[in-house]
Amino acid sequence: MKKTLLAAALCVGFAGVAQAETSVTLYGILDTGYGYSQVKYDRNNVQGSSTSSGLRDGIFNGSRWGLKGSEDLGDGLRAVFQLEANANLGEGSGTKHSGFARQTFVGLSSDSWGVFTMGRQYNLGNSFTHDVNEGVSFGDMDRAFGAQGSSTRMANSFKYVTPGFSGFKAGIAYGNPETTVTRVNGVSASDRSNHLSTALKYESGPLFVAASYDRASSSLDHAITNWAIAGAYDFEVVKLHLAYGQDRYGKLGWANEAKDLYEELIGAYSLGKDFKSSNYYVGLSAPVGAGTLVASWSRSSSNLDDGDKWGDAAKTQNIYHVNYKYPLSKRTSVYAYGSYGTGVGYVDGVKVKEAGLGLNHKF
Repeated sequence: MKKTLLAAALCVGFAGVAQAETSVTLYGILDTGYGYSQVKYDRNNVQGSSTSSGLRDGIFNGSRWGLKGSEDLGDGLRAVFQLEANANLGEGSGTKHSGFARQTFVGLSSDSWGVFTMGRQYNLGNSFTHDVNEGVSFGDMDRAFGAQGSSTRMANSFKYVTPGFSGFKAGIAYGNPETTVTRVNGVSASDRSNHLSTALKYESGPLFVAASYDRASSSLDHAITNWAIAGAYDFEVVKLHLAYGQDRYGKLGWANEAKDLYEELIGAYSLGKDFKSSNYYVGLSAPVGAGTLVASWSRSSSNLDDGDKWGDAAKTQNIYHVNYKYPLSKRTSVYAYGSYGTGVGYVDGVKVKEAGLGLNHKF
């Protein structure tokens, strides 16, 4: 729902700063429902499971609210900003991340040269190649790919995205979330972490193609990298979604519920600096009635299955997923979803299953 600047000011205490050439939008997504999930480990006479059910928040989209706006500076140039906060409907508050933790940035936008922004914002893997994803919860492609999920946000970052050229668009971002220098008796030790993200995409008619590369380094003796290529084609009767990529030395922003259970039962869980994985995503979406039915499969295989690492304890991860979303109006939808996974977290003996239904409203 678009608001005037005065209306937005009433929400956040900015009264008295309205200007004719400035516009501000108050927006949000409220998404919640009932969900059931189970992570189970059963191997070599060791058994354990973690089961939960009840209200789930942010299934199809993370619940949020925010402000975004622009000021016309003339000659096609605009000042732009966005402040986006998490919301938790079940708790009636924000999540564990306080403030505007989802996105906080300000910058300049031009029809002729593109958009330059500074702050906390999404990496290009999420902004470009993740667009082929149609799965939710365990069915999201970020369960297989690093650097594709919404958790891969770049703090203290600079980001530039070109305008569209004959269907092409490119972007690059750089962030240094932490720089620490410690001096003891004249000896300096530093931790200079940084994250580089870049991507290119082409979109024309029914065809979409994208590629991305992310590299994040810290005080460790290696940098975590991810690259991915993705594409989609709309045949009208059905739409095909494909992605392939690789991770090195770890997985950026990886969502993995199996980790805590494995550590509790077996011991240390670490991907290690020599870790490598190959990741795949295949999805089909089709109109069914007034809604959309999605079926997808994601796969991630790694080099952990050798005697120097986990030996036969490692396994390729496979997740099968289906969801259906039915619009009640332009802004409100109901949905149902289910997933089943094996080898989750690359651990042999770990299986995951989930199911649920919910309501999604956008304003």
